[in-house]
Amino acid sequence: MIPRVLCNLSIVFLAVFVSALPQAATDGVEYVKLEPEATDASRPGSGGPRRCKRLAVRKEWRDLSATHKQDYIRAVKCLQQRRALNTTLPNKFNRFDEFSFSHSNAADRVHGVGQFLPWHRHFGYLHHQALRDCNYAGPFPYWDWTRDTNGTTPIQQSSLFDPVTGFGGDGVAGTYTPPTDDDGSAFPLIPDFMKGCVQTGPFANHVLHVGPGRRFTDHCLVRGFQEYLRPFLSQPHISNIMSQTTYDNFWNSLDGIPFKPDPALHDAGHGFMGGDMTSFYTSPNDPIFFLHHAGLDRIWWQWQNVDLDNRLYQIGGKVNNQPPFGEVTLDYQLPYPGLATPWVTLRNAMDIRLEPYCYTY
Repeated sequence: MIPRVLCNLSIVFLAVFVSALPQAATDGVEYVKLEPEATDASRPGSGGPRRCKRLAVRKEWRDLSATHKQDYIRAVKCLQQRRALNTTLPNKFNRFDEFSFSHSNAADRVHGVGQFLPWHRHFGYLHHQALRDCNYAGPFPYWDWTRDTNGTTPIQQSSLFDPVTGFGGDGVAGTYTPPTDDDGSAFPLIPDFMKGCVQTGPFANHVLHVGPGRRFTDHCLVRGFQEYLRPFLSQPHISNIMSQTTYDNFWNSLDGIPFKPDPALHDAGHGFMGGDMTSFYTSPNDPIFFLHHAGLDRIWWQWQNVDLDNRLYQIGGKVNNQPPFGEVTLDYQLPYPGLATPWVTLRNAMDIRLEPYCYTY
C-alpha cells in the first residue's frame, strides 16, 4: 500500500503538472439541452442521423470572449502550419489550403444552384472539425453584418478587422499585382477588387498557395474593401430575404452576382472584402469566409424555424448551372473533393439538431 503522505504528494504533483499544460479555451461555451424525440431520424436503428443530446450555441464574433478570439485565431494559424492531409498536393500545401482547394474543385457544382446552402453548411462543419483538431474548443463564430451597417460608421472600422482582436484590415494599394494568365475560369478575377496585401493583423505575413482562381500561386492574403456594397449587408435587405415563403425564393433572394445582374447578401459579403474573397473558386483563402457563411447559415436556420413542419426539409431550385438544369432533390450527393468521403447526402445537411452538427444560433 502506498503511504498516505506519498499519495497526497502525488496528487499535488499531478494537479500542478496538469495545470501547467496548454489548455483549450472552454469558458463561455453555451449549450441547449434537447429532449429525445421519437422521430424516424432519431430513433435507434432507423438508419438516419441521431438526434443530438445538446446543441452548442454559435456566437457572433464580437460576443466571443477575448480568450476565445485569441484561441480561434491560433487554431486557424495552426491549420496554416500543418501539412495537408491530401498527400497528392505539394509539401508546402497546408490544411488551410485544402479547404480552398476543395472549394475550388466543387465551386461550379455548388454555386448559383439549390444545393448552395446545404453544401456550405457542411463545409463550415468540416472546417470547425479541423479547428478542433487544432484544439479549438470555443464557439464557432459568425458575422452579423447588421452590426456594421445599421449605423453610419464605415464597415472597415468594425472591430472584426482589428489588428489585435480581429482578422486584420484592408489590403494596401500597390502591394499586389493580380495574375493575368488564363486559368480556365468561367469567372475571372476583377482587378479593381484586388487592391493589395493585408499588412495588419494575424495573417499579414501568411503565404497562400491556392488561387486566386483555378491557378496555384504563392501569394499574400489580398483584400480590397468595397463600402458601396453596404446596403446589401443591411437589415432592410435581409428582412426582404427572410420574408420569402419558399426555399427556392429564399436562396435566390440572397444570392446575386455572378448569376444575376444585381448584388445580394451572399456575394455582397464576398465583394465587400474584395481580394481573395472575390475569387469564385478560392474565396476560403480569407478566414473571414467561414464567418460570412456561418452568418448565411444562421439566417437559413432562422428561416427554417419560422415553420419547421414545412421548411425543415424544403429544398428547390436547379441542380446545374448549364442545361439540362434539372431540379435539386434531398438525395443529391454533396461533393467535398479531398475533404470528405463518402460524399454527404443533402438530406442529412438540413437539420442542425441532428448528428454530426449539434449546434444552434
